[in-house]
Amino acid sequence: MTRATISSFIRWANQVSYRRGLLCHLYISSSTKQYFDKTDYALFNLIADSRGWIVKGTADHGIRSKRGKVSPVPCLNCFEINEMFFEALKKLKDGHKFEFGIVLNKRRLANNFKVINVEARLPKPLPPPKECHHYDSPRNRPGALSPFHYCDVVRVEIPQGKLWGAPITVLPRKTLLGYLVKKRDHEAFQELFEQKPSKRARIFPVL
Repeated sequence: MTRATISSFIRWANQVSYRRGLLCHLYISSSTKQYFDKTDYALFNLIADSRGWIVKGTADHGIRSKRGKVSPVPCLNCFEINEMFFEALKKLKDGHKFEFGIVLNKRRLANNFKVINVEARLPKPLPPPKECHHYDSPRNRPGALSPFHYCDVVRVEIPQGKLWGAPITVLPRKTLLGYLVKKRDHEAFQELFEQKPSKRARIFPVL
């Protein structure tokens, strides 16, 4: 990415984050565990042009309890968009695993969901399983989240729905403020959005 491109995103984020707070949820390509490939999941939301953004929460986030159990609470894993996030974007190298991102209004999310500011520490005593997603083990972050392992992690609890009890919900459209895409995908995204004038979120080729 060019310095001008990321500078444009930083200026925009600093302007719109005032009294809102911004979060970014990143999609990882070809994952078989906690995340979904963008072609199967994220882009479906764009093509469908629904009234909101469909997300699915995943469990097993955070540390383990005293008895070695993981959190059963489904969450959407996000990063706080601030100076540390900007620095991590600058460190992304070619071939990285992050394919696509959505920028969310933290304040609006907190009006509809439980939003957890995750602490990167091991508390004493260790919490029960239902609170394990409130914490991350600092030593486990680099491998899974690099270069975002120094960023502030925020988890949005996704309640189980009526459809087979699956943790699937729709984020209100006003919650979604922007998209982070790869430079190679920028032109295709612009063409898609020209056909959907109702979408007002900004597109930034910073991945």
